[in-house]
Amino acid sequence: MEDQALKWARVADLNYLSWGCRNTIECLAREASFTKDGIVLPPGEALSVRGLARPYDLAVHLYGIGWIPRRPANKAYRMAYTATNQTRTGLILMRKNGIDVQITESLPTEEMRPNSLLRTSRTDAPFIEQQFHGSLHNVFERTANFAEAFLRNEPGLEEMVAPLRTTKTLPRRPHRMPEEEILYSAFGGTVGPIYLSDGIWLTADGRLYDWGR
Repeated sequence: MEDQALKWARVADLNYLSWGCRNTIECLAREASFTKDGIVLPPGEALSVRGLARPYDLAVHLYGIGWIPRRPANKAYRMAYTATNQTRTGLILMRKNGIDVQITESLPTEEMRPNSLLRTSRTDAPFIEQQFHGSLHNVFERTANFAEAFLRNEPGLEEMVAPLRTTKTLPRRPHRMPEEEILYSAFGGTVGPIYLSDGIWLTADGRLYDWGR
């Protein structure tokens, strides 16, 4: 969240979009504690959150399996990772709205040092461009699976990251919620009024009422 405040939300549909959203799902509501000071996350990792959901998650995974972090010269890319197998060189480039993959049918002539400058060229091999917005599957998960298969030099690597687009109608970017709705949502409101303390109730429109206990 932009203000680092935890808020309650209901998941109505699952889509892969590219809105520059800074929100992420931390856990299910039943795993958290709703207190007078706000929402408290469960200790440790939430059992309900699985897989890769953020660029950071993918970066940690790539580093853990042996891909080398590089410093992309092209400012359009935020992170870059390279690796080699028996015969080929692989490149994973993370940008704001997607992930690009390049597979070169040769090994590098220079040592690939961590965090060294990386200059890319589309003449070496085509880029396979995966867009976040409208993807049929989780691009982070697909890229992670590709990265593991690449190290094993498995066949069909290009197909693993070939773009797959959804055919469903995607939602439009939502307008900013009114402050009253944000407050109601932050305290776990769903439909009816919620009890705060000392006989005070909060309704969905952000109004406070002294209805007693």
